[in-house]
Amino acid sequence: MQGKVSPIFRLFTQQFEDAKSAFLSLSKRYRGKKSMELEQKLIFLEIYVDFLSRIHFKEENLKFQLFSPFKKIFKGLKKTKHLKMIMKQVESVKMRDNVVFNSYTKALESEKNKVYAEVYDLIVSTPLQIWDELYNEVYQYSRGLKPLMVNTSTTQIISEELEFFNLDNKTKLDTKALKDIYEGIRVIIALENLRIESGFNSIFVKEVHVRMSELQKDLLVWYQNQLFLQHLTGFLTDKEDISKKYIDLLASLQQNKKINTAKVETKCRELFERILE
Repeated sequence: MQGKVSPIFRLFTQQFEDAKSAFLSLSKRYRGKKSMELEQKLIFLEIYVDFLSRIHFKEENLKFQLFSPFKKIFKGLKKTKHLKMIMKQVESVKMRDNVVFNSYTKALESEKNKVYAEVYDLIVSTPLQIWDELYNEVYQYSRGLKPLMVNTSTTQIISEELEFFNLDNKTKLDTKALKDIYEGIRVIIALENLRIESGFNSIFVKEVHVRMSELQKDLLVWYQNQLFLQHLTGFLTDKEDISKKYIDLLASLQQNKKINTAKVETKCRELFERILE
């Protein structure tokens, strides 16, 4: 594979080095904050690998081949993030309403300790070699990229992600659809940065990016509430006697879900209409 390395590889290198640094830190001591940092970096690395796989489409399963060694770690980091989000919300309710949820908090702490131990074991048992292999392979596949290749690949992926925003007036967004949009915005923003790094103009104007950023924040609020609701519902499923404070909390989370869903659904439609203008 001949040719100079594309300028966008610099962006990959920066994210890669940050990711490896976080990984090495976690191999000494597993911490929630650092694990979330690593998860964010791995999200970008996966997006970049997907971008390359669209260009080198003749290489079957390229994305799986390059990123598969990180999949289990990525899944564990995501579990960690979810638990931290839920525990933060429980603490927020406690401070706001002056009510404690001792049995639920204890269960969360137990689950957290188990997940932390599992992911830490996974990290320390993972050979550092996978980082070198990923970097070297991505380096090779980033050689000789032509501007047209970068433009075509990023445009293709962004167009696919935008399909999740294309809603008719009768469409009601379910949990999966909202989660897809949340992740889709993340992909679009990352690819727009790749385009800029490569010397292209971004596909969307500044106003659209501002709206995407606002929608992303609202979707995060929806996402956190949804995680809390699902987890608490699972915790209470096998309980015979549920105290009123838990019933009230469930009702509050369900009401929040309705409000948040209506808000992000409206913003999704407005954003897509603006994109089509």
